[in-house]
Amino acid sequence: MTTYNFAPATTPKNHGIAVEWGICSHYGVERKAHDHTAYDKDSDVNVGDAHISVKSSKFTLMSGNLCEGRTTFDDIWNLYEARVHSNRFVYGTQDGRAFDMDKREFKQFVYQFCILTRESTKNGGQPKIQCRKESGKMLKWLEARAI
Repeated sequence: MTTYNFAPATTPKNHGIAVEWGICSHYGVERKAHDHTAYDKDSDVNVGDAHISVKSSKFTLMSGNLCEGRTTFDDIWNLYEARVHSNRFVYGTQDGRAFDMDKREFKQFVYQFCILTRESTKNGGQPKIQCRKESGKMLKWLEARAI
């Protein structure tokens, strides 16, 4: 796992989008609108051979509506792992640090800090994996593994 600093974008009011745009900018990719492409079709940032999925506090791994009826944490992760377009995963912190992980490291992160939850009833109520809110424990875990 490697780490670097980035400047979250100031334009979008949504924190997750601001982190994504800041990391995109770090790689020279400018964003003006939020990208809603599915996890198995594209990545948030594509630079050379790196196809990067950007995550931040309280991220959802993928929409519960894309979980194809899977209902357990392991089954949802296995579907995600088999189909995800990305080969790099960057967690952007609230204070502008990025932690760049490969799929193995990201799986460890997900299993440590994510929980099985559900979409809202309005959105179908399907099970999904969601990360907990960023915490000191999470930051210490990431820092301990960063090079």
